[in-house]
Amino acid sequence: MDSNSISSLFLEDFGQKVDLTRRIREVLLNYPEGTTVLKELIQNADDAGAKRVCLCLDRRSHGSQSLLSETLSQWQGPALIAFNDAVFTEEDFVSISRIGGSSKHAQAWKTGRFG
Repeated sequence: MDSNSISSLFLEDFGQKVDLTRRIREVLLNYPEGTTVLKELIQNADDAGAKRVCLCLDRRSHGSQSLLSETLSQWQGPALIAFNDAVFTEEDFVSISRIGGSSKHAQAWKTGRFG
């Protein structure tokens, strides 16, 4: 077996699949309570090169009569709204589609490289 065949063998995904909703649930269940989420929102904005970050607590609650499921009514408010002025890139989109697969650890200039 030549070196190209060996390296391509190790790059195959062998058909693994991750249940996305189960993985998101695990991340949320293991997320520490407190101000961690606020720190992460600011850290992500910094990593993206934002010059401005705005956080707004929206205390409103919205109707639930037009939802696809009654179980969604619990998510109709209040809410934390986060905004930053960084441009969302194609690389950012790819990154968020890989839950738990951050590439920041290899980027020394990113605040999020520490986890």
